[in-house]
Amino acid sequence: MDASPEQLVAEFLSEYQLSRTYLRGRISRLAQLAASEDSGVAESATRAIFASLIERLADSFEPEGVSLYNRVFSQLTQIWRLDAGARLLDSELTNLGLVSEEDMVARAESLRRVSRLAAPRDWAETLQCVLVLSRVTLGADVAITSVILERIKHLFPAAEIVLLGGRKSVELFGGDPRLRLKEIGYRRGGTTTERLLAWTELLDCVRTITNGLNRGEYLLVDPDTRLTQLGLLPLTETDDWLDPQLGSYSPKKSEYIFFPSREYGSGTSLALAELTCAWLDEVFGESAPAYPRVSLSQTDIESARKLASALRGGVARRIVAINFGIGENHLKRVAGDFEATIVAHLVQEGFAVVFDKGAGDEEARRAEAVLAEATRAETGRIDRGGSRARVIEIGAHNVMDVLNSEHLDADILVWNGRIGMLAALIGESDLYIGYDSAGQHIAAALGVPCIDVFAGSSSPRMLDRWRPTGKAPVRVVAVDPTSATNQIELVERVLQHASQQSLCKEDDDPQIAQITQMKRQQNGQEE
Repeated sequence: MDASPEQLVAEFLSEYQLSRTYLRGRISRLAQLAASEDSGVAESATRAIFASLIERLADSFEPEGVSLYNRVFSQLTQIWRLDAGARLLDSELTNLGLVSEEDMVARAESLRRVSRLAAPRDWAETLQCVLVLSRVTLGADVAITSVILERIKHLFPAAEIVLLGGRKSVELFGGDPRLRLKEIGYRRGGTTTERLLAWTELLDCVRTITNGLNRGEYLLVDPDTRLTQLGLLPLTETDDWLDPQLGSYSPKKSEYIFFPSREYGSGTSLALAELTCAWLDEVFGESAPAYPRVSLSQTDIESARKLASALRGGVARRIVAINFGIGENHLKRVAGDFEATIVAHLVQEGFAVVFDKGAGDEEARRAEAVLAEATRAETGRIDRGGSRARVIEIGAHNVMDVLNSEHLDADILVWNGRIGMLAALIGESDLYIGYDSAGQHIAAALGVPCIDVFAGSSSPRMLDRWRPTGKAPVRVVAVDPTSATNQIELVERVLQHASQQSLCKEDDDPQIAQITQMKRQQNGQEE
């Protein structure tokens, strides 16, 4: 019987870890299965390649993982480009000078050397357009891409800045008047061909935007995005990278800069936002620290303020925003009734809860179960005399009706809708609690204290890298997936952090007051 895709991945990684032997045949078989006409087989193989192999190598945040990724994905691409449905991919790679697997590996390896941009100050006089690629996932866009955008705005005040990313990125950054957003689709759950062809769409978009611009008049910034398959697929002519004296690829083409996020600062425990700043310092030759930032629409900000005010009511309750989304990665979730217990305890303590229902049917079902359990608890509200917790669910269908209410007689406000509105609700909250996802990065960027429950970490370095970064306090509660976690103890740790944070009232804590003032200034909410 043929080995399953997951078995092929396990065998490949196990043998490489034991003997550093590269089992080329296993990778070839995975590529063939991913290109199968049987949709079930292709889906299973694609999931194994990206979730179990590629993401595992990326999440190691080690140089060796980068080397292995370059070899693996170059081999996979060389096989996939021969498929009838990938003719455009093959022709574009050929036109850009990447004919063989060795060509792809050599170019990818050249990106690992960080070089200072030649005469960056001179660029400010001629630069007309900066294209910044999205990292595809929202959390990475906040932690990494937003830091790049802030530095670019500072360095090149006269240049047009274009962010190329998904539709949801518009909701997180569309409130910034300096940015022009261009939508580029990438199906994280798509076939291998669909994922690779997203690069051809990106390539066409870049060519259109830069048409008529000369060298030195535009700059491409790649933050190690899945749109280019972590830099493996080029956006510039490969001939411009070939150093004839050395006979190898050298990053001489200054129109394209690449952030090697999976290995930069590999000997440190810095978070990705901090490493992004350090990389920008090296590339541009000057230090200008920047925090992650989101720029929401004024409509979302005002709507969230009104909802939060009504939810607080006359008793001025503190609001805790919660998101237990896991993005289809079940390793990120704490098993059992952890989620329901957290929500129930917060309600019992008198907090108001903004609860995100998540994305997809499975997350919605989990959310319903959590809410059913939590609403059995009696609220700690004095004005309600210990009655059962009440829930109001809002979304696009009824948000206007709810906004017209001056007071929400609810303990849990369930949001079932857009990421932009969720981000605005997080921004109006006093505390955020959630698993490793976009939510905690949004909270940190908005200056909201955050409790990050981090389960499913594949390495200690991953825990360091994805730590939320901002000016507000951040508590990371690490959950060891290899041990039998005491759930009661875990709940107590989270609730203790929540209680400690709730004591930091703005009037009593100058730091919290300063953060709140900064947050309102950023969002244009000064009264």
